[in-house]
Amino acid sequence: MDRMEELFNKLLDEHPPEFVQDALDEMSRMNRAELIALGKLCEVINRAEAAEVEKAKEHQPD
Repeated sequence: MDRMEELFNKLLDEHPPEFVQDALDEMSRMNRAELIALGKLCEVINRAEAAEVEKAKEHQPD
């Protein structure tokens, strides 16, 4: 299974199929610059979420 298929399956596991289809439809209308910007935004969100997880782990009692 390639990375794209893995990500697509994860999306379908976490969200209703209609949501995923609507998102893909919207992305298909974006130009290259918009898709790159969206990818960068996703990276920022992922880093912020990872930082929150690490912060929560630090505050857990041993």
